[in-house]
Amino acid sequence: MIVIRIGQLADQLGVHRNTIRNWIASGRLPARSMAGKRYLVSEADLSGICLEFGIDRLALKLKYVPGAPLMSREAGLNEKDVRRLPIPSGRLLEKPSWGGACMTCGSCASACAISGVDGMDPRRMVRMAVLGLEDEVLASQWPWKCTMCGKCERACPQNIEIVALVNRIRGLRDRSKVPVPLHKGIVTCIEKGNNLGIPSEDFTAIVKEMSTEMAEEGCPGFVYPIDRKGANLLVTVNSKEPFAEPDDMKYWWKIFHAAGESWTIPSENWEGVNWALFTGDEDSLRTIVGHLVGNMYRLECKTLLLPDSGHAYYATRYGLDRWFKDEAKNFRVMTIFELLMGYIDEGRIRLDPSRHRKLTTYTDPCNYGRKSVETFGRGYFEEARSIIRKCAPRFVDLYPTGADNYCCGAGGGNWVMPFKEERVFHGRFKAHQIAASRAGLVITACHNCRDQIMKSLRREYDLKVDVKYIWELVADSLVLPGKIPPAPFDKSGEGSGA
Repeated sequence: MIVIRIGQLADQLGVHRNTIRNWIASGRLPARSMAGKRYLVSEADLSGICLEFGIDRLALKLKYVPGAPLMSREAGLNEKDVRRLPIPSGRLLEKPSWGGACMTCGSCASACAISGVDGMDPRRMVRMAVLGLEDEVLASQWPWKCTMCGKCERACPQNIEIVALVNRIRGLRDRSKVPVPLHKGIVTCIEKGNNLGIPSEDFTAIVKEMSTEMAEEGCPGFVYPIDRKGANLLVTVNSKEPFAEPDDMKYWWKIFHAAGESWTIPSENWEGVNWALFTGDEDSLRTIVGHLVGNMYRLECKTLLLPDSGHAYYATRYGLDRWFKDEAKNFRVMTIFELLMGYIDEGRIRLDPSRHRKLTTYTDPCNYGRKSVETFGRGYFEEARSIIRKCAPRFVDLYPTGADNYCCGAGGGNWVMPFKEERVFHGRFKAHQIAASRAGLVITACHNCRDQIMKSLRREYDLKVDVKYIWELVADSLVLPGKIPPAPFDKSGEGSGA
């Protein structure tokens, strides 16, 4: 077989290039189109043309490739080699924007940090759903290794709702085959009010003990916050804190005390984390959100604050918008950024920027950022950076940043699921971002991001950084009543890790 270019062949034969095109179109010179405006012709067919023009074919500069002639545009297939696709049932694709409009361009796959894991990627998953390979998709572990971060959706030119498809795939899996930590946590949360099943009396005892410590550690007059009816703020708690990291609860408590806030924690159903968002279990998601709504009415609070993680805010907002629109008219859901910015702008708290001298960066949680933009029409990006700069003036952004930031790798339930190798592999992009920034302190607004970076990526990728929650940074920067901050320091500092 011979590869030709029309212009080159026309010059060697001494004819116009349109003559060659006409020969190909009429079949006089049988040829098969190839990439790059090239054509594939047989040696015999080209020899016939050369003989007609009295030209020695061997004198022409030609590119020869092995292979038998295949001039027909219809390739012959053995029927036994053809896989017959099932007719899609429609259970995976609720609407065209979940897959039917996909052009198979691969932009989603290029944006996904786990493309290739298990031989899968977002494009392949979407195509399998479209082509009716539903049982294979539902059996795959890949949709569970996905963090549902939404970076694939941001890259998609057709606005395919890939995260919604992943959610549907997860939701259709038999509950007995859902990763055990997630499913068990959901069942426990519904039955006992929190993912770890901490009894109410144990939880309130822990809070009481921590309240006493607060009063002894610089917050005189600190009030035990359980079930304070009529408080402005109702604050949820991540069950890992009373269970394993109780001192971490003090960061928010210290801020509330300094701001003179009226706040409370419910004695029951105090968990804000809603793992049902990760398993596609909408009945359970609705039940857990309903418990929070019940607490808001029972304690007559005005504002709901969900500092547990980015997904706690996202899941609750989603549930309120879908099932509790009327009930939600009687209270406000506030983000941690809005609350902290309000305290700072209103002068309710004072911050000492001299306490944090390291070069500092921030990693955007997916649920507060691009996913909130997509679902609620607004994400939170600059608010966090503004807060951080007031505590740690030597600030540097990661690249890419904002809505284009990479997921840490622990979202979508992956921090508690048995996919450690994939989670660490996913996190390589975040680790590279942090290393490239040369920051010595990483701030995050999400429990999963903090745990992934501090407890996993630092070790796996040898990152020399400290990690703090944004509310921990604020708490550590607080100037409590009666204490005078030192004079401002030079923002230039001494070295990136100083």
